[in-house]
Amino acid sequence: MSHESLPSRPESAGSRITSAEAKGHNERLKEKIETNVEKAGNKPTAEQEARHEVYEKAISVAEYNSSSGEDVTVAEPVAKTKQGNKLSFNTTMHHARKNMKPVERSFSKVIHQPIVEKTSEVIGKTVARPSGLIGAGIASFIGLLFIFGIAKYAGFQLSGSEMPLLLLIGLVSGLLIEWTVKSIRSVISSRG
Repeated sequence: MSHESLPSRPESAGSRITSAEAKGHNERLKEKIETNVEKAGNKPTAEQEARHEVYEKAISVAEYNSSSGEDVTVAEPVAKTKQGNKLSFNTTMHHARKNMKPVERSFSKVIHQPIVEKTSEVIGKTVARPSGLIGAGIASFIGLLFIFGIAKYAGFQLSGSEMPLLLLIGLVSGLLIEWTVKSIRSVISSRG
């Protein structure tokens, strides 16, 4: 798909394009891309690609004029559909990753995979609640001190399963305490 290219970045500060020229260029790009989409048979994917390309060019124009002091506002042409949201997210991630180091970029690609994000959200809403983790930490710390003290005093040896059991007990008790407190608060707030 051929398209009109932006003027190259000027070397001197005095030869920047104006806001009106940038808007005009953006409009010409939109018209050209829309005609190319119509020629292609109005395929939804071609239209989304065209909108993505227009959005990319609009950002380039805004960056081009960012140091000139003129305020250039560019509307986001991406449709509010599932595919449009995905395209918008990918564009945002692309621009964010351009400024990252290679290691950070790789890590970002891994943690922003859909399955990793969904798993993290589910775990964050269920098992890895702060109250559960705090409860697990407190129960294991106090419980191990108590059990170790008794074992040392009585002279028997620990089996090694004490820590995981105390962590599990603390996690469950922390989640139950949080659930109880939230239930009591909701009952009190519904009466008031």
